[in-house]
Amino acid sequence: MEDPVEVIALPGFDPEGDPEIQRMKDGSLWLVFNFMPPSWAPEEEYADLGRCQDFDKRLEAAIGVPVLWDDREFFLIKRPRQDTLAAIQKFLADFRKTHDRTAHGP
Repeated sequence: MEDPVEVIALPGFDPEGDPEIQRMKDGSLWLVFNFMPPSWAPEEEYADLGRCQDFDKRLEAAIGVPVLWDDREFFLIKRPRQDTLAAIQKFLADFRKTHDRTAHGP
């Protein structure tokens, strides 16, 4: 993979290592995670991805452009729209709020 022309941190999703967007020279984006599933997911979900099994499809529906799940922690968005970055940020915040019991208390 070539070096990105811009790296955008996405704080607040995973306290053990937040994801980032890597913008490439051709305009495509890589959404890169340190952990998939996130570190806050129950350990029993690590092997089969648990609630994250269809993460690419949920992300694609939320941002309105195709997403290719390239590797466990790497998601490619070949043709982002102007609002794709904001849509990704909203999706990640909503996903964590919905799925991480520790993010919003008991």
